[in-house]
Amino acid sequence: MSGLLKRAAMTILGVAVMLGFWTVKGWFTDEASASLSHIPQKVWDGGGGTVVFEVESSDPARVSISFETNDAVNSEDHKFLESWEKVGAGAHTFSIEVPSSVGGTAEISAENPKIGSRVRIAVRVDGRIVAEDFSTLTEPLQPGYGFFAQVHLEDYASGKLEEDD
Repeated sequence: MSGLLKRAAMTILGVAVMLGFWTVKGWFTDEASASLSHIPQKVWDGGGGTVVFEVESSDPARVSISFETNDAVNSEDHKFLESWEKVGAGAHTFSIEVPSSVGGTAEISAENPKIGSRVRIAVRVDGRIVAEDFSTLTEPLQPGYGFFAQVHLEDYASGKLEEDD
């Protein structure tokens, strides 16, 4: 019986060590996890160009930017990264070097907004705004609802918006 317990303990220890390795590797490479608690300055190997995300909020907010390759989801080459960062009220800018053929969704959501709260997000490629959204809260926020501004691009590097199907 003790041999069986010893094997079970070694198996559990092996799994814990492997999960720990993947977690620590993810802290340094941003690849082991599909989520980052900060907005990166460079996504994967970059190389496609620099995209500037401009966000503004009258209240403390959370900025979320996702990155996804345009490969089929079941492809070995498909990658997805979700990043987010809390910011104070005011204007903030994030310059990110991105690969070509990588798109995603960028959003700013206000925390505890009140009537009159404002949010804005704009995406600049080569100095021009390619996508923008903004909103002002005109009535109390209902339970279960969020207050945010959001844009979606098919390819960040070229500034190509997602085409409606």
